Amino acid sequence: MAVAAWPQSAVTERATQARQVRWRRVLALVLDLVAFYFVNLAINNVYGVTQVTSGSPIPDEGGAASFASATAVAWPWLVLLWMAYYIVPESLFGASLGKLLTGLCVVRLDGRPVGLGSIVIRNVLRYVDVLPGLYLIGGVLVLLTGSSQRLGDLVAGTTVIDRAHAFGPDATRHPARGARRVLGLALVAALLVTIAFDYFGRPALVVEGLYKEHQLLQPDLSSYQLGAPQWALGRVTYPLTAYREGQTCTGSISLNWSGFEWEMSDAQLLCKP
Repeated sequence: MAVAAWPQSAVTERATQARQVRWRRVLALVLDLVAFYFVNLAINNVYGVTQVTSGSPIPDEGGAASFASATAVAWPWLVLLWMAYYIVPESLFGASLGKLLTGLCVVRLDGRPVGLGSIVIRNVLRYVDVLPGLYLIGGVLVLLTGSSQRLGDLVAGTTVIDRAHAFGPDATRHPARGARRVLGLALVAALLVTIAFDYFGRPALVVEGLYKEHQLLQPDLSSYQLGAPQWALGRVTYPLTAYREGQTCTGSISLNWSGFEWEMSDAQLLCKP
């Protein structure tokens, strides 16, 4: 069904509404950044592998090792997570978590319904708006444009206004019937899977992190393999086969659950020529 073109006075009014909520939009952004920080932290701590980011974990002769490390999942997964954080709620409710908490929503400047394509475009271009840091490009554009549009909004034809001004059923996005229940079930399922993985899947990643840091028993191991785990309450033991400079080493490694994370408790390794 065709949508009648909005009169210029209505477009001007919507632009005025967008300018009126600029500071609330900044607050919404801060809330989103804080919320995503904790989501990102949880994902990295559960699914991430510790990697050496600088320095060397192998000490020089007569010296000490000096290195920095970070525990994180591969960056493409974090990129997808960041996009999902914004696209999923904005496609359902017309607002990210921060915007929902501050009473804002995404609308089209020309009054047409906000399509899923507009939501995707405005969020994909977030990668440009954040440059060179702290949303500098996006923030400057919001201040300079009459309709308070960052680059993503300019391309998608959208802006952000007070939800109370989003009159009409198509002014912003609304969830389809049953969508809230599906989203709720998906979030509960994701939480349960994450909890289960943190207990049953995380130990192998901890061992991998020790290997990356050259702290898996011998600092000069070239590779290793874990056997089938043997579980006890709060403890797991892996048979371990490792290789170093033509030697094959066998042994085991045990990790204990501290209530928050897995930590290596004891290990043994015997190398044979």
